[in-house]
Amino acid sequence: MAIVTGGARGIGSAIANGLKEHGAEVVVTDVADHGLPKEKNFRFIRCDNRQLNDIVRMVKEVDGRFGRIDILVNNAGIFFRKAAVETELEEWEEVFRVNVTGTFLVSREVGKIMLRQKKGRIINIGSNYGSVGDVCFSAYCSSKAAIINLTRVLALEWAKDGIRVNSVSPAATRTEMTKARLADPSLQSHYQFNFPVGRVLETEDLVGAVIFLASDAAEMVTGHNLNVDGGYLAK
Repeated sequence: MAIVTGGARGIGSAIANGLKEHGAEVVVTDVADHGLPKEKNFRFIRCDNRQLNDIVRMVKEVDGRFGRIDILVNNAGIFFRKAAVETELEEWEEVFRVNVTGTFLVSREVGKIMLRQKKGRIINIGSNYGSVGDVCFSAYCSSKAAIINLTRVLALEWAKDGIRVNSVSPAATRTEMTKARLADPSLQSHYQFNFPVGRVLETEDLVGAVIFLASDAAEMVTGHNLNVDGGYLAK
């Protein structure tokens, strides 16, 4: 049984599809269903990761229906591009509220169920921007670095209880939010230069890494940040 936050579109939707194709019962959470295809038969629960009450209610509902939670993919996140000196406090706090605090709170509440089970897999979606900086992404880069280190802390705390906590960090990925920027002809040479494989990621490129970390094949992998970036950080 798996939960994918922010799973109604983009990377989250691809991961939810991948988990389902590999036999998991999947609950998708998001602030809206974004036209989630009915034929996928996902159970959708509206959940705003900025609201603790929403998170507690969602986890209680899933636990009550399935009696366990085996996999949690913390995918929900936001970003904006803005110079540091122009970034408002409210904007900075909103990114951290969703990306970091939301990830922590969902992990904490699901972690209580996994501790009871003595087994579980948590996969946090980070970013290569959690390992490198980029201009005009001060809040986003900082938040993703925090997620990567939160992953390590939770992995250490829960290792002896059968819970494995890892992160998957993509480079630029084509989604509804990024497709306009990634399609900009003036940036094509930039991406071809920075990605040794010669292209940016598609959402499906993240699925294999998540399936591996969610499986028993990754029993001895915990506290790890797996970069899925087409060689971006190898340069």
